[in-house]
Amino acid sequence: MQDFKWFPDDPLYKKYYPDNPLYRHYFEREWGIPSHDDAQLFELLTIGIFAAGLNWDVAFSKRAALQTAFHNWNLTQIAAMTETDVATLLANPAIIRNRLKIEATIHNAQVVVQLQRQYGSFDAYLWSLVHYKQARFEINGFADLPKKTPESDRIAKQMKRDGFKFTGSVAVYAYMLSVGLISVRLDGRGVEIE
Repeated sequence: MQDFKWFPDDPLYKKYYPDNPLYRHYFEREWGIPSHDDAQLFELLTIGIFAAGLNWDVAFSKRAALQTAFHNWNLTQIAAMTETDVATLLANPAIIRNRLKIEATIHNAQVVVQLQRQYGSFDAYLWSLVHYKQARFEINGFADLPKKTPESDRIAKQMKRDGFKFTGSVAVYAYMLSVGLISVRLDGRGVEIE
């Protein structure tokens, strides 16, 4: 993608982008571009949870294995996973074997299934949290991106009230950026037409 532009002061971009096709694909074609697909929205939430406290590249390199382990992000199947399934996942060397994060993924899938009943989709729930309006920030560099905002504080509190786990304000802000609830892409992709 020749018109792709990114923040030149982003240390992860400098480190991983030139040589990592997974990273390039994600940032060129996914990051910050709204998806309205519940499975993909849940996948990105889950990868963010698994990445917490780890090197981003390590977590992201497990994406395909996590997809397989979690039933291709089929929310109903994930929500029905049992302690036996957790034990199987903990024995799987292809994924990040963290019991709390595995259990949080199953729990969060159960929450999402309930929210789908209430809102019609996980996507509709997420957009309701931002009053159905994409925030747009114009910034000069990666260093200008805050780690969290009052809006992410508010949304993290609501998500916690709604039952989500591992969704603190910093994680929620990163998630909002990744799924396009907030648009900051320099190339203009991902802007939702109102």
